Amino acid sequence: DINLETNPQDYFTGNVTVEQHYNGQNENRERYAAAMAVLQENGVDVAQNARIRALAAAWARKDFKLAESFLGNRDNFGLNEVLKALQLLDAGRQARVLEKKMKMLQVSKNKVKSTTMGKLKSDIDNLNKMKSPYGSASGAVCKHIRRWVQHFTAKELEFYAIHFPKEPWKKLADICHFHPQKDFPSLDWFLPYCYGQSAPADTTVGRMVSMNAENVNELLEGLNIPYLTVKPHKDKLTNVSKGRIADREDKLDTVLWWYEELACPEVDDAVQRRLEKADPVTLPIGKLLERLMVFKSLNAKFYHDLLKIAEYRLKQIKLPLESPVFVMGDASSSMSVAVKTSTIIAGILTAITSAKLSFFNGTHREPDKVPTSVEEVLELALNTPASGCTANAASLYPYYERKEVLKTLIMVTDEEENTNFQNFRFKELYTKYCEEVYPARLVFVSFLYNQHSKGQMVTEFKASNIDVMQCVFHRSQPDLTKLDKLFGLLSAETQSFEEQIKMTEEQVRTQGVDKVFEKFKSSQGQ
Repeated sequence: DINLETNPQDYFTGNVTVEQHYNGQNENRERYAAAMAVLQENGVDVAQNARIRALAAAWARKDFKLAESFLGNRDNFGLNEVLKALQLLDAGRQARVLEKKMKMLQVSKNKVKSTTMGKLKSDIDNLNKMKSPYGSASGAVCKHIRRWVQHFTAKELEFYAIHFPKEPWKKLADICHFHPQKDFPSLDWFLPYCYGQSAPADTTVGRMVSMNAENVNELLEGLNIPYLTVKPHKDKLTNVSKGRIADREDKLDTVLWWYEELACPEVDDAVQRRLEKADPVTLPIGKLLERLMVFKSLNAKFYHDLLKIAEYRLKQIKLPLESPVFVMGDASSSMSVAVKTSTIIAGILTAITSAKLSFFNGTHREPDKVPTSVEEVLELALNTPASGCTANAASLYPYYERKEVLKTLIMVTDEEENTNFQNFRFKELYTKYCEEVYPARLVFVSFLYNQHSKGQMVTEFKASNIDVMQCVFHRSQPDLTKLDKLFGLLSAETQSFEEQIKMTEEQVRTQGVDKVFEKFKSSQGQ
């Protein structure tokens, strides 16, 4: 059962209905808002369905201040979330429109195809399933959305025009009845453009239409064009054009992310200049480390400047796990594709929690030096080979044998356990360790081909009713941007998380929800 007092994070990380969000907001609005704010601040991935339903519930309650606070975070509440939340509130009206249409067809003298009636019935059923039990797409809600739309800058709308489909804007406009000039004052051609009109010829979007492999370098001489727009023609870019892109790109993050496609001396010089001017680098720490490993192997001239930023960022991460913490890294041959990424994760967790660290395959080994800095984590990642079979119990066994207390265990693995160690599989050994030494908290950082599956070992633990936490990375294409979310999930299990919520709850009560979310927004550099 969902409980706002004992587990407020469940509202935002699980599958919770609009009705439950509505009731949670009514039950204790301050605690509900505080939980979302703290989760976002800690980098926890608030599920998209939770964001949509939270927003729909706030609108249904006519709590426009809370809705406004959500919408201030454009990363979590963008066009898709706004449209889907509005569609939840509008589903009842849409169903009634279709029901009326179906009744008219049923009494019509003309023969109606059975497929037409079947489709109508199916659409009505789907709308009735998705509709919110509370609220509607009222004039007040649409007015609130119009105010939100009016805050988009010309640059943001141009970005939508270039990179995103027009259909969501049309659907939103059909419900809210946008005015092309009043609701889009920064770019009055945007809404007509969504409905099929051409963008003015003298605008960046208008010129994009004529961009091709032959004229891309010429266009870049006079236009500030985002790299993602130019990307289809990357093979035709001259070094001078690449340097211009690196100089002009809004975020240095974009240049660092796509560095391999742009790499040349002109780009290196531009990145160096921007770093010397303290241009912000806001890549998630995991992605920043993955990029640093690439730049280190390529001897990029700006590597050391970027390393200093990463070292500073590492020192800012606080993860108050119950210690001693022990990180176990899978270095068996099945991890060959992901071993560098998994070692970065194991190394970073070790560095920020002052943990013990061990790697295993058929046996176990401790690294020569436990990493305490970014540079040491990278060295470890570059020098940890993957070989041998998978005996997950190998790393924990010495601690069990010595009866040494560990309070948090983090297992970084693909879960393909295929070998015993001292006659133990990991689940058996962990159970005995908890019974005979200490009931340690167990966290799996799993590398799986299907990110929505549990994995072999976690499935076994769940079947035995053993509570474990899990964060999943894709095995063949691990995304280190998710590392911040792992930190967030771990922090949500600590005592300090509840303390954070209580403190934020009091701030919501005394300062107002808008001020609390505004402060969070500023701290995230939004």
